[in-house]
Amino acid sequence: MINLEKANLLGGWLVCLVLTAPALAWGAARDEPPDREMLKMIEFLRDMEMIKQMEMLRDMQNVENADELAKSATPERSAPGKKKETAK
Repeated sequence: MINLEKANLLGGWLVCLVLTAPALAWGAARDEPPDREMLKMIEFLRDMEMIKQMEMLRDMQNVENADELAKSATPERSAPGKKKETAK
């Protein structure tokens, strides 16, 4: 599994590529539509970003579940009760 820092770095680059690729294609040839390879690359990058987000959500759920398990495993200590003195 890719560690979170590398995934964030990779995700940042992917977002930059997804955002700049159409602009570069439009700037290079304004009259021509993007070619098939460019469209496939954009779709691939969108899929990769979606996969990264799904993995991050899964990791967050795992952390939340582990936190809940840790909380339920450690019993809370109750405050010691005060003893009542009976009148004689």
